[in-house]
Amino acid sequence: MDCEKLSPRQLWVAVLTGGLSAGAAAAGRADWRWLLLWTAVGTAIGWLLLMRVGRRPLHPALRALYCGWGVVLAADVLARTAERIQRAAGGPGDIGWLLALLAVPLIWMGWGKGAAFFRAVEIFWLALVVTVGAILLLGLPRIQWSWALAPAGDWKSSLTAGGLTMGTGLFVLPHLYRIEAGPGEDRPGLAWLGALGAVSAGLALLTAGLLHPAVAEQLDGPFFVAAGLLGDSARLEGLVSALWLLPDLALAGLLVRCWGEERWPALASALALGLALSGVMELLPAQTPALGCLALAALTAALPPGRDK
Repeated sequence: MDCEKLSPRQLWVAVLTGGLSAGAAAAGRADWRWLLLWTAVGTAIGWLLLMRVGRRPLHPALRALYCGWGVVLAADVLARTAERIQRAAGGPGDIGWLLALLAVPLIWMGWGKGAAFFRAVEIFWLALVVTVGAILLLGLPRIQWSWALAPAGDWKSSLTAGGLTMGTGLFVLPHLYRIEAGPGEDRPGLAWLGALGAVSAGLALLTAGLLHPAVAEQLDGPFFVAAGLLGDSARLEGLVSALWLLPDLALAGLLVRCWGEERWPALASALALGLALSGVMELLPAQTPALGCLALAALTAALPPGRDK
């Protein structure tokens, strides 16, 4: 299979951009101190897996597991995003048409070459930097530190949220054989992974400091509610929710890219849409996505990589 070469920066930008989709969902549900702990642990695990895989393709059986779990996680991203947009639009209703609309750009991105997708995510990244920077600059001076230091959620939910966020880094491993990098190129990648954990912890801190953890637990999408408080208007909440479609699509696109090139990622996107429409994701325990990522990490360390191309 002929593939365009990728740069290390493109892969790690996709991890940070897409990972903030899960990071925003965790804010208000997870304690920022546990997320900081996961930042250190997840970065260490990332270093071990990078040393294990190197610049080689994954084991064929492992690649199949990545493809299958990528579809499940992409369905979870689509369902979560559609529900958030529905709330921002004014209340409960059928999210089927929203799922279909979200799947259209995902299928379109999956139809093209992987290099084009990763270049598009670099553009998403620039918009996300401006959005996150503005939220933090406006929000940090308004934090009530007594609220921010109060416990948020239990340790299990915090570890689950942190594991899912940092687990985004797993999905660059199927692409490592496509990049050309010299010695020491893994260190910048680990810095991007660590930045993902740190920024996610910052979003959780901001949400707790603006809403109080007890209040945040009672809300749907507490991070976006907290963002609305910064402008003293629900309009800002809706704007941030709409802008967050960029990391949502980046994450879903990264997950289905495990299927390879040509039309396979588009097929994976269609399967994720079908899974989201079926409502199966609502039946899974909340810990399932994170536990699946931890299992993938363990299997990646256990199974030998494939042969060099």
